[in-house]
Amino acid sequence: MNIKRATVVGLTAGALVAGGATLAGPASADTATQTSPSGPYWPVLQRGQTNEQVRTVQWLLNCKNIKVDVPSHFGPKTQAAVKTYQSRYGLSPDGKVGAYTWTSMASRAQVKYSDRNDCVKALQVALNVYRDMTGAKDLPITGYFGPKTRTSLHKFQTTYGLPVQDVVTVATWNRLTGPESPGE
Repeated sequence: MNIKRATVVGLTAGALVAGGATLAGPASADTATQTSPSGPYWPVLQRGQTNEQVRTVQWLLNCKNIKVDVPSHFGPKTQAAVKTYQSRYGLSPDGKVGAYTWTSMASRAQVKYSDRNDCVKALQVALNVYRDMTGAKDLPITGYFGPKTRTSLHKFQTTYGLPVQDVVTVATWNRLTGPESPGE
């Protein structure tokens, strides 16, 4: 009996390890919260959700000329737009926004002071989620990275121990959209 049990446990553990390794790869469904064991955590967004993280993703998609409405609801049109983005940038097109898609979007949306585009609108939406914690004022969603957006960004970066700069890095996007964000 002990040999039988050990065999079953060993086979089960082997299957879990093999299956886990498959699931962790970027070619699989994007439900991972990290791209590596030591990497930053990202939320997983999918069809049916409604929040400001979804709205941020919608503006980031528009920034890359993948047009989608921005109602803060992850519906079929947003899912299709996410699949288009994923296909365009070499990701598995599953329509979910997990660690791999977030990292890809953030690395392509490093906006800087004086920019005018939909990536700035994504930044403004994300910063507004934190305004109560940072003491920043509510930003109008204009798409212009001017003095008001810079002040809000600097307050956010200071509050969360990030380097204060006029560029939005992947680390800043991660903190703005990460699983601990107040919008979740």
